[in-house]
Amino acid sequence: MSNQSEGDTYEQLGLYKASILIWKIVPPILILLGTIGNSLSILVLTRRSIRVSTTALVLTVLACSDLLVLYSGPLRQWLVFLFKTDVRHVSEAGCKINMWLVYSSLDFSAWILIIVTLERMVSAWLPHRAKTVCTQRNAVVFLIAVGVFILAINSHMLYGMVFKIDENTNKIVMCIEIDQSYKDFFNKVWPWIDLCMFCAIPFSVIVIGNALIAFKVLQSKKKSKSTVAPAQPSRSRDPQQGTRNGKQSSMTAMLFTLNTVFLVSTSPVSIYNIGYADWIEGADNATLAGLEFWWAVVNMFMYTNNSINFFLYCLSGTKFRKEVIRLVICCKSSRVNDSNRAQSNYTRTRFDNPSQNPEETPCHSQKIQHGNAGNRTNLELRHNGNTSPNHLHPNTAFQLDNM
Repeated sequence: MSNQSEGDTYEQLGLYKASILIWKIVPPILILLGTIGNSLSILVLTRRSIRVSTTALVLTVLACSDLLVLYSGPLRQWLVFLFKTDVRHVSEAGCKINMWLVYSSLDFSAWILIIVTLERMVSAWLPHRAKTVCTQRNAVVFLIAVGVFILAINSHMLYGMVFKIDENTNKIVMCIEIDQSYKDFFNKVWPWIDLCMFCAIPFSVIVIGNALIAFKVLQSKKKSKSTVAPAQPSRSRDPQQGTRNGKQSSMTAMLFTLNTVFLVSTSPVSIYNIGYADWIEGADNATLAGLEFWWAVVNMFMYTNNSINFFLYCLSGTKFRKEVIRLVICCKSSRVNDSNRAQSNYTRTRFDNPSQNPEETPCHSQKIQHGNAGNRTNLELRHNGNTSPNHLHPNTAFQLDNM
């Protein structure tokens, strides 16, 4: 939405002031949540036990795309309204590249959800062919193809947005349409193309794909139940089929959650862009203030989608949630092992030092056992009457985590 240069009285209205507060307060919160959440998503999704999945690869790319959205979109707006600094006004190249990246990264994030939906749909309907079709190599090729397509379709901004001298005021107007024909295209035609790219096509594929996945999951559950005779005990069911159904249900729940949040959060901004060209014509001050307010609101809804995916994964993804727990356990175990190792090294240094008097140390009666990093544990074992070398080993938590 372009800045209004006529009639500054609308800036005194309450709705306009509310929009300024939104731009100043909400973006840093979304950027902080999104940075932490997407970084944790990348960390979890690239763990050895989960990164072999094609879905994990695609969701990792989604997290990177969401970070690009947050640092090219809301960060720029926050700097504009709080510090009066606009990267699009620094140079013509900054104007072109920022607009190109904002639109492209938003579209790419939306289309990644299409890729995830299609991958899950193939896995549900063609489970035997999924291993050959839904490979990481094919996923990379598809991601690159989609990325190039989106960058190309948004590349018109590299041509159409310029710095130029206003013929009436003889002043440089920054980041404006190159001519009237491009202005008409950008404000009247492009919003419809962008609606299709950002909302309509993803919406259609997501809804149809989720419906087909849900149908197949329910069909598989019914088939699994019908294959078990009533007289047979429940343990006679195929455990592998139950595991597959559980994984499918978990992925379906996570996919439904992601897609629902996407559709709810991105639809308002698409509707706004479609109606803006008509609403701005002949608008009075109250309408201008209202447009500024709703522009801020729909943007916050849109950028929220790029900030909270990590929390959605934890909420709806069973496997993802388990990996987060394992990551936390590994971090705690690593800190404990580092602490034990540091204390053992410290103790060994004290007793290896010829100038140190053993009789002055609180553990002088145990100095023989302090020869290596594991001897502190051995002392505890002997004190407790247990001489098993593996009992209460400092690395036990780590070993259990990898079983």
